[in-house]
Amino acid sequence: MTTTMERTLFAILFTALAATRLLPAAESMSVSPSEVTLRGDVGQTTTQTLSFTNNTSRSLSFAMIAQDAVVRDGKRSYVEAGTQPGSIAATAAFSPNAFTAAPGETVSINVTVTIPPRSAVRAVAIMCSGTTEFARGPMRMTASIGTLLTFALTGDEIAGTVSPLLIHLPTASSNFVAVQQVANSGTEPIVASGMLVILNAAGALIGKQAIPGWRMLPGEQTDIRVQYDGNLASGRYQALTTYDLTEKTLTSTAEFTVN
Repeated sequence: MTTTMERTLFAILFTALAATRLLPAAESMSVSPSEVTLRGDVGQTTTQTLSFTNNTSRSLSFAMIAQDAVVRDGKRSYVEAGTQPGSIAATAAFSPNAFTAAPGETVSINVTVTIPPRSAVRAVAIMCSGTTEFARGPMRMTASIGTLLTFALTGDEIAGTVSPLLIHLPTASSNFVAVQQVANSGTEPIVASGMLVILNAAGALIGKQAIPGWRMLPGEQTDIRVQYDGNLASGRYQALTTYDLTEKTLTSTAEFTVN
């Protein structure tokens, strides 16, 4: 898998507890890469190297853990390794298993995972789970940060569905808003992006608004709410949404009238 996998970095940050609120504003911690997209086959093994940087003024200690990403009722959550059939997180091996980073220090962590047969898991959270407590008055917390590994396996399919496009007409105090739900109905994780286009009754372009990209695991649903800030004179219009699902495109239309 290490020779055939494609990597794409994507910004995602996991914070297990809100301890970062107790840090001074100028202090932080980071992990790179924040997301890795992997493509391969069942049974293959991959090793990834993460770099954790402590940009705080104190030493911080962490233990490495892995969690499987699961989707239930269209929503993503993370579960303990081994509790999900075909758990990828249960195969995770770390070097080191735990570490302490001094102020300003960067620590490299190797993580190796294997794709079990017939696994429905397509993403794993690799967490630097904090063991150092932060305190402010009676409040005591730890902080965690991590990387998301997503897996696209041979035989997976890209597919998606959309709900009917709903329109909220502009008013004196609010702009035009289009609302729709997009779902990943395939078996491969996808990165989706979109565009809202508004046409007049003659089919001429009035305006458009880009829909920023987002990632969906198989079965995951995302509520899209896109606002058009331009002025719409009285008349009949058509709203058109187009979603790029990496290899497939979904489109929807809705007609509306501005009085």
